[in-house]
Amino acid sequence: MIFTATVGRLERMNDVAGLISCLDHKREDVRLNAFNALAGVTDPDDTIISRLKKMVNDRSIRVKTAATLKLAGMGDNSVSDKFIDIIVNGSKDEKVELLKVIAQKGNSEDETVLQVIMHGLRDKKEPVKIQAIAAAEAAGSMHLIPYIAECLNEKLHKIRLYAAHALFTIGGDKVVDYLIGLLADKNPDVVFAARRYLSQIDYQTAQQAVYDVRFTALVNGMNDREPVRKLTVQKIGEESIREGLSLLHLGCRDKYREVRIEALKSISVFRSPSSVEFIEKLLNDRSQKVRLEAVHTLESIGDEKALIALEWALDDKKDAVRKAAHNAIVRTKGLARY
Repeated sequence: MIFTATVGRLERMNDVAGLISCLDHKREDVRLNAFNALAGVTDPDDTIISRLKKMVNDRSIRVKTAATLKLAGMGDNSVSDKFIDIIVNGSKDEKVELLKVIAQKGNSEDETVLQVIMHGLRDKKEPVKIQAIAAAEAAGSMHLIPYIAECLNEKLHKIRLYAAHALFTIGGDKVVDYLIGLLADKNPDVVFAARRYLSQIDYQTAQQAVYDVRFTALVNGMNDREPVRKLTVQKIGEESIREGLSLLHLGCRDKYREVRIEALKSISVFRSPSSVEFIEKLLNDRSQKVRLEAVHTLESIGDEKALIALEWALDDKKDAVRKAAHNAIVRTKGLARY
């Protein structure tokens, strides 16, 4: 308390030299209070700024984090290399504050900033994830779309709503498939939001999803019992209903094995690279039959990303899956051996 009062007295006296000397104090709370006092100085000179910047390397994580966030909020881009440490090891409040600072900066393609947002989107804490979605929307980078889309699988419908809005804001017609999948969401607010966003996208697939009677029947089918869902994903493939591809992606997450398998078979019909991110998750499915079907489906797509996913399957615990993946890679690459 004595030292804290001393910092307050120095601040009232505008004793910059005294405050700077407090930055070297052995107690972290004194260093932190001195830093905050100096950061509040109007029109700080180079001496103050230089000394403040050194605090991002303070021995205390608390002081280091506070200094990084404060300087970032003041527009100092030189501290961005400290962001990763905060988003990985910081407290919930520190992560949220960092993401708020990033959101305030607006559009960004900075690699570090995007990495921070990606980490935030995968954080387990709801406030961090929500603020990460806001930061992603503010950054506006197309590279973030698949990471935001992962939030559409969250249990909390509030997070799905935020993610849908961010996708619509960033991607336009590039996120149609993700938004179409939300038409089969269990929450009416999410469905309403998805329909509203799709109706505003001047793209044939989006308009068909909203207004086409046949597609509405498919959506209803995906909300029905397991046998109906299975028939629905089969129908999409048999009749080559392209706007139903997002419903097939939804089918990849179905709790019933046969629905997942039939969804994969129908995805093979369209051979769309956009499906790889959904298929590759099924390479870790508990069912060997599903993993085998996923390998066959990736082979049917055959692009570079699909090949990378097939290489992961070479480490499958079952010999049959490893062999199928090996043969798929050989056939896709056209090599005599892999």
